[in-house]
Amino acid sequence: MNPSLLQVSLRQKAVYIPATALEGRQPSPSPTLPDSTAVLVANLAKLGYGVSEPLLRALENSTPDFQMQLLEVVREVMGVQKNWTPLVKAWDTPTGESRLDHVLTFFANLFQAKGTLLPCGHVIPPDTFPLARYNGCPFCGTPFEFAEIEHTGQGSKLKVLDLWTEANVANLLRDLLTSKTALDATQTDSLRRLLAELPLPAEVPIAMKETRLAVVDAYVQLNQPDHAQALLSTPTDILRYLWYKKTGFSQLVEPKIIRQRRQKNTRNIIWSVDRNVQAQAQTQVQAKADLKLKYSRHQAAMVAGWLNALPQSPALLCEIMHPKRGMWVRFIRALRLAEYSKRPALAKLRETLDVFYNQTYEVWQGRVNHFRLRLDADHTFALLKQRPGLFARSLLQQHAMVWSRAHGSGVCRSTGPGTGPAGVYAGDVCR
Repeated sequence: MNPSLLQVSLRQKAVYIPATALEGRQPSPSPTLPDSTAVLVANLAKLGYGVSEPLLRALENSTPDFQMQLLEVVREVMGVQKNWTPLVKAWDTPTGESRLDHVLTFFANLFQAKGTLLPCGHVIPPDTFPLARYNGCPFCGTPFEFAEIEHTGQGSKLKVLDLWTEANVANLLRDLLTSKTALDATQTDSLRRLLAELPLPAEVPIAMKETRLAVVDAYVQLNQPDHAQALLSTPTDILRYLWYKKTGFSQLVEPKIIRQRRQKNTRNIIWSVDRNVQAQAQTQVQAKADLKLKYSRHQAAMVAGWLNALPQSPALLCEIMHPKRGMWVRFIRALRLAEYSKRPALAKLRETLDVFYNQTYEVWQGRVNHFRLRLDADHTFALLKQRPGLFARSLLQQHAMVWSRAHGSGVCRSTGPGTGPAGVYAGDVCR
């Protein structure tokens, strides 16, 4: 069994026991537990965990291999095998070392002077560091002694663990996918572990764009780009994923906006010519280096396959790519899509790039502006009805323009307060 599901269940204060880990024997009528189960429960109690009655009966019916694996996973989660031995004995008392001791030790190792040779290979000259106070090398910090710490629980009260089955794990995956809020780091890691073991539910919609990006990235890490293809319906989804992997932003923030933000963050409160200019120059160089795109052959072939498998026509794909045309040009060059489009299996990608670079496609907003500037109301409204969201946005833009013209061109005269008609701001009466 993969321990990933065990770690995910422990985060939910439960233990996942698969059906393959159960032996299928009848529970013993005697009140005494088997020796292996009793030892497991005692070790879990030392680590600060208790078990519920259903979990206890399931552990009694589980295999010894699963019980050993459960104990190892709990020990790994609690970190009992880590070394907590301090480098300095009685660390609350100063050792009296100084910078001169480090300088002398450096030259002693450089010229192979006489002194105490430590297992790490460093020579400590006499009258420098008090070696009797150290559990390791005082020069490089390598520990030599490892103490065993006895863990007697996490507090005065045990954390009771419940029993989890396949249905509980599937419900957790469904809850993570349908969450209306962005997942934190722990939930994202749990989602990745669950997707590595369970298939993606087809009937469950993914509520958040951030969650969709996490699912796509999980399948890419698992080397399953075909599963990620089902979650990418437009070129914007592909661009958002690529930009998310590059910058960590789930929004499509323009590169110039990122550079401007970094440049503003490096400005000093007290202005200085030399420091300010130097900091801005370094920030610009670092921002360009961070935003430089570089992809391997495997990644380029994966993105080329995604674009070629999209259901839209080449002209519609180019229309969707047009608002972020500058970013798409950079990604097409970095991914070497022109080279991959020459393959016979990627004929649609080749046609899309040809239409995109020759700009032989029409944009919906361009047609709206064309008829609106010619005062052709019939064709303008016919196009706006195709997209109600942009129709409302256009109405708001027109209202803002009319309002700014009416209040900024001096067509209103001021009168006494309270003399204006209904719906007009007090003191302003239009002619």
